[in-house]
Amino acid sequence: MTLLAGTEIAIVGGDAREACLAEELLVLGAEVWLYGFSRPVKKLASGVRAGLPQRADVVILPLVGVGDDQAVYAPLAKKRIYLKDLQSLFLPSVLVICGKLPGAERKALEEKQVTVIETAALEEIAVLNAIPTAEGALAYAISHSPWTLFGSKILVTGFGRCAQPLARALKALGAEVTVAVRRREAAAAARAQGFGAIALSEIMQHAGSFRFVFNTVPAPVLDRKVLAAMTGDVCIVDLASQPGGVDFAAAEEFSLHAVLLPGLPGKTVPAAAGKILADVYPHYILLHKGKGGTPNEA
Repeated sequence: MTLLAGTEIAIVGGDAREACLAEELLVLGAEVWLYGFSRPVKKLASGVRAGLPQRADVVILPLVGVGDDQAVYAPLAKKRIYLKDLQSLFLPSVLVICGKLPGAERKALEEKQVTVIETAALEEIAVLNAIPTAEGALAYAISHSPWTLFGSKILVTGFGRCAQPLARALKALGAEVTVAVRRREAAAAARAQGFGAIALSEIMQHAGSFRFVFNTVPAPVLDRKVLAAMTGDVCIVDLASQPGGVDFAAAEEFSLHAVLLPGLPGKTVPAAAGKILADVYPHYILLHKGKGGTPNEA
């Protein structure tokens, strides 16, 4: 297909999912550059170029996003990449697609007449991305605990787009799942789907009974007091956006296994995660170019 023919796209930073995205965009006819991948994640198609172009119509930054220090999420790069390194690409009429940007950086780009789309907030990506996130979380938990998910009492904090498919998958594997939420209506929705439900404020009262904990709340819900009440062999997987919802210093002090897993789909199922982005991003690129439509209409 030549849907994106003549479109220069620079993909900067990210993980294996962005490498897969590069190949998908290449198939659609775009000229694709990949920057920040010093460590090879896979053998890329020959048409994908390494480095930064002189100019670009579209700059794609990672779904994980850019930190408050302007550092681009780039775990496969030799050195850290900052937004200031990309200033030559941020020209008027350029489209920047990024998972999350600090407010000040977004404002600075928009003052340069750069169009910015923050994709982590897009419902279609959030809903689809929750599935590989849930699968990756299960894979990590299975390989890092002495217990089976089957028969275990498991806590999932939150009951949003990520937590719901995760809770359903755990229940299907025979786990006894309890959901911790703030709102009464969320608790009712969880119970209607066959899960136990408690308030976030009640976690400490039940903390010692859980063998696995999956956090999806981007707030400090698993604090020092809660962690002190947990058993030594618990496996805590934090899926919330950085810095997560776990007091990791306390977890280390108590010798608890706790890990923050940003960008999990890119680590565990990059092809599927990259395809999700490739199914969504071309639509917004075409809208920006004034063509409208979706990839399926090509």
